[in-house]
Amino acid sequence: MKTIDMSLLPPPAFVKTPLFSDVKSNLLSELQILYPQFNALLESDPAVKLLEIVAYREIIITARVNQGMLAVLLAFAKGTDLDQIGANFDCLRLLITPANPDSVPPTEAVYESDDEYRHRIQLSWYARNTAGSTNAYNYFALSSDPDVLSAQAYGPPVTQPGYVDMYVLSRTGDGVPPQSLLNTVNAALSPDDTRPLTDFVTVKPASNLNYRVEAVIVAGLGPDQNVLLNGAQSDLAIYVATQHKIGATAALSGIYDAIHRDGTERVILISPTEDVIAGVGQAPHCTEIKLSVQMG
Repeated sequence: MKTIDMSLLPPPAFVKTPLFSDVKSNLLSELQILYPQFNALLESDPAVKLLEIVAYREIIITARVNQGMLAVLLAFAKGTDLDQIGANFDCLRLLITPANPDSVPPTEAVYESDDEYRHRIQLSWYARNTAGSTNAYNYFALSSDPDVLSAQAYGPPVTQPGYVDMYVLSRTGDGVPPQSLLNTVNAALSPDDTRPLTDFVTVKPASNLNYRVEAVIVAGLGPDQNVLLNGAQSDLAIYVATQHKIGATAALSGIYDAIHRDGTERVILISPTEDVIAGVGQAPHCTEIKLSVQMG
């Protein structure tokens, strides 16, 4: 069973921000009902200015209410608000790199991102069953060590009945996990309250499906070429890093979208020539990004 892609959920219907002009008009109408003699509708009238202040404050309060409501929803919560939701599911944010106050300059602690944490909170629902579901295995593997970037369990028909292959991708280096990390994941999947008695679990290292991205950005008149190039490189780096997950796909459409931006006439993509689709236990891994710019 696939988890819901929460990034596709629209904001709830209650999240609405009224227009300043509408709020001001409503306040003015209410004032005239309470005080019919008031007919000084000049913008410079002190009473009108007071109504504008009240209208502005109403919009600010509405925005704060909207933010507060979104903060208690898993799909929209961020930062410490998301931590509170995770605590309700007994799922704490993983510490990736501890703080080092003695380094020069001192470094702060690095925790898993909101999106990664949100995904684990979703998977934690499946960890409460005892049937050995795919998402339950994935949750326990992802929660076993902060160095686990991606984990994917496979059962029949990929394996024989009664056997589960758990593939693990590391955050460090090119993603191929060391044996110590595999041992940690295996230990997390071994307890009787985690693994059904009839399952035989094997933890394996994920393999990289290597590819490179080479493209020419054809710039239109006006845009600075360095701005186009730097922006494309930054967005493309984010995209390929996001797709470095077991079973993911580095799609041509995603690569084009990351490179193309305002001021770009077109993108000539040299490599790859087709979608990079990961197989069992594989993760698309970009080994090189080579972008250049030419005038159209």
